Amino acid sequence: SLPIIIALFFIYLHFNSLVFFFFSGDLNRLFFYVLVNFVFFIKIPMFFVHLWLPKAHVEAPVSGSIILAGIILKLGGYGLMRLIIIFSFIGIKINLFFIRLRLVGGLFVSLICLRQRDMKSLIAYSSVAHIGLVLSGIITLNYWGLAGALVIIVAHGLCSSGLFCLANISYERVMSRSLYLNKGIINLVPRLSFF
Repeated sequence: SLPIIIALFFIYLHFNSLVFFFFSGDLNRLFFYVLVNFVFFIKIPMFFVHLWLPKAHVEAPVSGSIILAGIILKLGGYGLMRLIIIFSFIGIKINLFFIRLRLVGGLFVSLICLRQRDMKSLIAYSSVAHIGLVLSGIITLNYWGLAGALVIIVAHGLCSSGLFCLANISYERVMSRSLYLNKGIINLVPRLSFF
């Protein structure tokens, strides 16, 4: 939170306002770009700074995981959508690096998903992989990227919350979140195939 507070103080001192309409001038500095956007990169989360998310999902109760996946992670994407427009000139120079980082990170996290044994951990790591596409779409700074990111954010908010709910339903019946113990549960509860 401290970097964005420093950036907001700088904006207020520079423009005497925090209203977007009055932002005119030179905000395209690399240091300012990092101060503002790195907060959202951590919140959404970006690969390399994503390590807090799987631990938070595994240790939280199911209601906490649903709120975290459905609402709180989306706030980072919304904030990035609102503030990335200010950095249109410097974004052209530096966003390609972050797009590459996110796509490679999404690949690595997808490989990590193949080795997971815990259902909540698997859902959390797959969330990091999907959100990598959202971040790449947002920082392309074009209509198709922003529209695609918005669709994925809404779909991810609904699907990941539902997956955490289904993982909890399975946990209540088997008393374990292990994929090895929960395989074949569709034979016992066929209604889960609807989801």
